[in-house]
Amino acid sequence: MSLKPMLTSSLLGIAVLAAAPATAQETIKVGTVFPLTGPTAVFGTQNFQGVVVAAEMINDRGGVKGKKIELVKADAASPQAAIAEVNRLITQAGVKILVGSTTTAVAMPATQEAERAGVFYWEGAAIAEQITERGFKYTFRVALPAAGLGTPAMDYTVKVVAPTLKRDPKDIRVAIVGEESSFGISMADVNVAAAKEAGVQVVLRETYPAGSKNTDLSPLILKLRAANPDVLIATAFFNDAVLLGRQMKELRFVPKAYIGTSAGHSTLTLADALGDAVNGTFSSSYPPDVNPGGLTEQARADLTEFKRRYQEKYKVVPSVQEVVGFVAGWSLFRDVIGTAESAEPDKLREAVMKLDVPIGSYINGWGAKFDAKGQNVRSFATVVQWQDKKMTVVYPLELATAKPIMLPAPGSK
Repeated sequence: MSLKPMLTSSLLGIAVLAAAPATAQETIKVGTVFPLTGPTAVFGTQNFQGVVVAAEMINDRGGVKGKKIELVKADAASPQAAIAEVNRLITQAGVKILVGSTTTAVAMPATQEAERAGVFYWEGAAIAEQITERGFKYTFRVALPAAGLGTPAMDYTVKVVAPTLKRDPKDIRVAIVGEESSFGISMADVNVAAAKEAGVQVVLRETYPAGSKNTDLSPLILKLRAANPDVLIATAFFNDAVLLGRQMKELRFVPKAYIGTSAGHSTLTLADALGDAVNGTFSSSYPPDVNPGGLTEQARADLTEFKRRYQEKYKVVPSVQEVVGFVAGWSLFRDVIGTAESAEPDKLREAVMKLDVPIGSYINGWGAKFDAKGQNVRSFATVVQWQDKKMTVVYPLELATAKPIMLPAPGSK
């Protein structure tokens, strides 16, 4: 064999080898930073699964600018794990775009590490005000901060509960309780401030240990019975929400209205744990399923496809946390990466600051427009109520899918 054919063959072989990695890299890597194990794994998994369905829908529609979204999963079960996993995604997986985090405990260190490395971070559901108060360049939050998520609980107390009881709001007695993390404290602060502004009496404010530390809430419930509130506003993760609901029933503590603030009170499996006793419970929450009349035609189609895909893939009907995860992923893939000049953090930031997505464009009724701090000003909360062991929007009225059940809540006695 002559030298020329041998050289030609070798060069062709080299060219083929060189081309292979380029083909393999025709994706856009996005790191997912969620607690998939540990005490908040229920929420983290639901958020993550919503992002997964968003990526699948985008990819099946042709991807983003011809490239597929490739999710690189991390389990941020604690603040320490969040730091380690963010650094792993950045240094080992070469990720420059991150989406997370479900909880403030994960979001605060995760966004700090991403910012330090100059990596873009798209926060979905963590609510602490501080997340967007640190002057970070590459951190943006799609959902509400604590003030926006917690406020509807007191609004509902003043505008619905008080008139139903035929009493002036100033005569309504409210107890505010929550787990002792920054999430519970933030939500309590919001509702105490809102109560003061409305002139509502706060007869008890109490915190308690969260998660695995907690096996008995009866001392808290006895304090609640002694305080005798008309309305209980409670912030709890899933296990605590279940324990609180069960022990309230056992100790026959029956407030006129029991309003959770998202988290455990807006988790689909709460009905499985409490059965009929869940009916009547309210939650100030991200909207699980608003009146479709308030959505754009495209958002209605996206909602139908999301529900079908999620149920086929995970064998459950999606609700609040799953919907928030989907909207976080969908807005990132379609509206940020899809409109940016490139997937570099600076170009992604430019794209975010230009976003002008109208209310009603996402499947939960949200839109997207960001302020200088990185907060979406077109997200909002609703009040949902468990009816027939399903969550339905009851407030505000223009977004409601059902009327509230008359007080007191059925199943509570």
